[in-house]
Amino acid sequence: MTDLTLDIDGPVHVVDHGGEGPALLLVHGLGGSHLDWSDVAPSFTRDHHVWAIDLIGFGRTPVEGRHASIDDNRRLVDGVAERVGQGQPVVLMGNSMGGLISILEASCQPERVSGLILVDPALPSARGGRLSVMIAAAFLVLTVPGVGGRVMQGHARRRGAERLVDDVLTLCTVDASRINPRTRDAQIELTRWRQGLDEPDRAFLEASRSLVRWLLRRATLEPHIRRIQAPTLLIHGDTDRLVSLSAAGAVATLRPDWEFRVLTSTGHVPQLERPQAFVALVDHWLESQPGLARRSAQPAEPAVSTARR
Repeated sequence: MTDLTLDIDGPVHVVDHGGEGPALLLVHGLGGSHLDWSDVAPSFTRDHHVWAIDLIGFGRTPVEGRHASIDDNRRLVDGVAERVGQGQPVVLMGNSMGGLISILEASCQPERVSGLILVDPALPSARGGRLSVMIAAAFLVLTVPGVGGRVMQGHARRRGAERLVDDVLTLCTVDASRINPRTRDAQIELTRWRQGLDEPDRAFLEASRSLVRWLLRRATLEPHIRRIQAPTLLIHGDTDRLVSLSAAGAVATLRPDWEFRVLTSTGHVPQLERPQAFVALVDHWLESQPGLARRSAQPAEPAVSTARR
């Protein structure tokens, strides 16, 4: 594993996990970082050259005069994909906000993406469904000028890095005790480092506002979902508190050609909460898609998920 800085209209922190085969690029969600993939990335190096990115203003990628909107981060992902793919399309895997960014990249730059894996992607609520927790909370707090930043700064001071990380893990999982202690410790260390930066919450607030705008415009996102040409695996935790299972089901109905898998007793970050089940599921799908994995052998169907087509 090697930490690198790429120049994509400014410095971008990426982690090269190594491996041989097609490039696999991992994109984290809102408030996350490359650490969100720490427990699964090594497994994928058997058949892919694996890269994990820190989006603008997240992890160890500085803002450096850039914006942290969904569109700006989509262009960042495109630049990184071009670089690590070395002229070949990449397999793109995105969680939460990173899933939405990956949808847009696969739609806007189809030649760049050979396969798409969406892990509890940020999606509008299903028609007739209630507004998701993600949208409602962000809308109430972040749309009032000046309020979001003050709320986040005060909360960070009161909670401290360790409790902030634990708060997020509790919200995003069914059982936070499943999280690898080493991964939790690394997230706490990174959070402490970020708290020492100037305007540590600037990118989070900007990305949150941009995310809300995208999720409130179902009619804007649906054409992108329809345009995707790459074979796609859609994974969702059945107990996700942030993005409803019904929202993922609506997308699966819109794209019945996509593989849709539901992981039981799982929250918003399956790759952190149930890494072994997650790897088994993704490996099985990758090897069923010609050209996406270096190996050709077909493993047995994993018994850890519920298929919904």
